[in-house]
Amino acid sequence: MWKPSKKVLFVLMLASGVTGGISLSLVDWSTLKNGKDIIQELQLPLILLILSFAFMLKYLKRLKSNI
Repeated sequence: MWKPSKKVLFVLMLASGVTGGISLSLVDWSTLKNGKDIIQELQLPLILLILSFAFMLKYLKRLKSNI
């Protein structure tokens, strides 16, 4: 199993959160209002934000175990 350091987890969490936020700002919201391709438009931002939460949980576990 891969056991990344605290610094690596923090960078991964930050990078995926920032790219998820940027990709959310690039979503075509008029398409979502029409109800077309909702999954297509929100797929990448949701994946990136879920990844950032997963890295955050691992990061917090690593912080708690080192205290």
